Amino acid sequence: MQRKIKLNNIQLLRAIAALLVILHHALPHYQVMGETLAIIDVVSSWGFIGVDIFFVISGFIMAYTTFHKERTHKNATTFFKHRLFRIYLGYWPFFLFALLVLWFIDPAKIPSLDLFGSFFLINTNMNELMLPISWSLSYELYFYFLFLFSFLFSLQQLYKLIPFVFALIVALVLTTHFSSLIPNSFFYSPYLLEFFAGVLLYQFKEYLMHWWILALSIIIIFIAYSYGISHESKNGLYRVLSFGMGALFLTLAMLIIEQKNIYSANKYAVALGDASYTLYLSHIIIINLFYFLGLRAFFMGEGILLPLLGLFSIIFISVVFSLLYYKYIEKPLYNRAIKGI
Repeated sequence: MQRKIKLNNIQLLRAIAALLVILHHALPHYQVMGETLAIIDVVSSWGFIGVDIFFVISGFIMAYTTFHKERTHKNATTFFKHRLFRIYLGYWPFFLFALLVLWFIDPAKIPSLDLFGSFFLINTNMNELMLPISWSLSYELYFYFLFLFSFLFSLQQLYKLIPFVFALIVALVLTTHFSSLIPNSFFYSPYLLEFFAGVLLYQFKEYLMHWWILALSIIIIFIAYSYGISHESKNGLYRVLSFGMGALFLTLAMLIIEQKNIYSANKYAVALGDASYTLYLSHIIIINLFYFLGLRAFFMGEGILLPLLGLFSIIFISVVFSLLYYKYIEKPLYNRAIKGI
């Protein structure tokens, strides 16, 4: 049995990741509204790195929630059903609402979208998706499918197998990157390294909760993000080596900070972390409505104040909506779905 650890800071990190993605997608509207602040421009430009944080945390949480369970067929099927319910029940309402909104504001765009692939999350081409951010959910689902096979092995076997799988993916990624012997593929994408890095972090966390590792993590975080930004590592292997590496050590640092009683996120940050999936899925719709309902025009003006208030309005509306939706709709719906499984 693995000793449970506090994860308040991981929930905080989830909330931060979601807010970074919101800033990234709200940036064009913020810039159109008027004069902007350089710091917000820079942070928002690279806000997509929140996805890499989500991937690492997802791997960590999957290990955290399953490694202590008996390796039985029942637990395996229960795990996979829960994951499917979590992904699809959270996603489908926003898919349908986005389709309804698009039907009214730009129906001519609908034929160019892959509605089937969007609905079942089997397409990763953002230009063909109803909700462009849903590309990441396809990788989540694939990782859950791979992780399902972990129930075939004992915990002792997994501690040997997971590093081997990680090394195998590294070999495939490097081969596809540096030669044409093996074509690039969704099935061994560099993004999988972020998920499995999160699993490895969970496996060896007991050996990593030290002050000197916290100091080392901070240095690596700085180097990784600096490299990613300076080399504009937005896709593929270099994105994983920079922003994925940064996400891994950021997650590790947050764990150490909590375990060493330096700081533990409060209940409000944890609540926003709980609602981060809703925040991630809903913000694109909210941003589009912000524009089409004329709110963006309302905040346009000279100086930095009105555009800043407009940006904060997008964030505030997204956060409040997500907290309420998660509490009163998403969480009850999910709990009812898994009841009796």
